[in-house]
Amino acid sequence: RYLSSEFDTFQIVFFRSALGVVFMLPWLIGAGISVLRTDRIGLYAARTGMNYIGMVMLMWSLAHLELQNVTGLMFTTPLFTVLFVATILGEKVGIRRWSALIVGFLGALIIIRPGIIEIGLTSIAVVATSALYALVNTTTKSLSTTDNSNKIVFYVFLLMMLVGLGPTIYTWKPIILDHVPWIIALGIFSSLATQGVTRALAVADASIVMPFNFLKLPFATCLGLVFFTEIPDFWTGIGAVVIFASTYYIARREAALRAQAKQAAKLQPKTK
Repeated sequence: RYLSSEFDTFQIVFFRSALGVVFMLPWLIGAGISVLRTDRIGLYAARTGMNYIGMVMLMWSLAHLELQNVTGLMFTTPLFTVLFVATILGEKVGIRRWSALIVGFLGALIIIRPGIIEIGLTSIAVVATSALYALVNTTTKSLSTTDNSNKIVFYVFLLMMLVGLGPTIYTWKPIILDHVPWIIALGIFSSLATQGVTRALAVADASIVMPFNFLKLPFATCLGLVFFTEIPDFWTGIGAVVIFASTYYIARREAALRAQAKQAAKLQPKTK
């Protein structure tokens, strides 16, 4: 949001990708270049195209809408993701997970309150980004069945950097010293977020992971207040409570199911 007032969207996306590659180099040096071998480069390429288009639209939207509104609209991503993994990958989604997901989304709607956000090109771009990111999450889930998380993350940043190099050169604006801390922060937080989502989708069903995405909105609201003086209101607090309740419920539910599974495994007779 801050960098969008100083740089073009393409340049910001390039910063994010290039720094992601830099931060992954210690892993690559340690593991060796052979670790990048894959039979699924086509899926990586498709993922990169969707991710790049979505990220450009998102960065553009952040420059024109309030942070909490963009974040609220992006909460269609979990719904799209669960829909896609269920229909494309055949992941089973129970009624409790769907319920927690929908409740979390209702919390987001309480905060952004339909009718306050004008249905303009920026809003449409955010929803389109949500759908693209859901497809990205679906491909990540598929890739994680054959490739380790570090490889997936490295390819994410490397291919995004290569795709974005041309537009970045065309729209390049000089960097001054004041920009450097913000650019580095963008790279660090983006890298950590990508690692977190990739690893979460590798070890758990998307219908478990995605409801926690709703926690972005309370965090984004706080950051918008501190850095951009975007004043939250009463409904933001109510919506945040609903979101936390949704994610807390699904966390407790999944913990209980795991405990039941372990207990059942202990009770099963051992076979030679």
